[in-house]
Amino acid sequence: MDPKLDKWLRWFDVIKAEIQDLVVAKHTFHEVQGMIRANPKLHKHSSFYDHFTRTYVSHVVIGLRRQIKRDDQSISITRLFGEMIETPHVLPRRWYTDKYKGSVVEQFADSDFDKFANPGSPHIDPKLVESDLLRLQAATKRCEDFADKRVAHRDKRDPKEIPTYNEVDGCVDLLDELYVRYLLLFHQSRMDTLLPTWQYDWKEIFRVPWIEEEI
Repeated sequence: MDPKLDKWLRWFDVIKAEIQDLVVAKHTFHEVQGMIRANPKLHKHSSFYDHFTRTYVSHVVIGLRRQIKRDDQSISITRLFGEMIETPHVLPRRWYTDKYKGSVVEQFADSDFDKFANPGSPHIDPKLVESDLLRLQAATKRCEDFADKRVAHRDKRDPKEIPTYNEVDGCVDLLDELYVRYLLLFHQSRMDTLLPTWQYDWKEIFRVPWIEEEI
């Protein structure tokens, strides 16, 4: 195996943890918001709601920022895509199809690889990776600017535009989508989303009073 491909595989596992954290944060935020909406007793002003919302937005835009930075010390999906575009020969068809040999899905090896390459091409198509990179950069542009100027530090310059909640959520969804897409390339595996299936009821804590009334 090419040492660079081995590095990409290790990066991909790091990226998984980073993106999954954002996917879980988004899910948790909206589930709690839904509980608040469904309970009229909670429909009152509270500084906790402001804190909860600001914390979610700050956490997510910083997490997005980590994935769209491409300096030499970063491990990010943007840097991974950049290296794949520059050196597509590092991920060859032969390495990919060898992973299918002896499996019940061996006949799908080439057609699966063709999702990332031209039919018959010996390696991935950098233009397909570049297309995904451009989608990500376009979607996260306002989040990156806001993170740089207001979350990572306080810039004298104002952000050009403040991202909406829908845009922030959309960026998380896109990262989830891209991870799932490239999981097929790097690990020859499929999944629908990085959102886990909990093995316990994480909402159980909300079914008991948080403050016990003194008698």
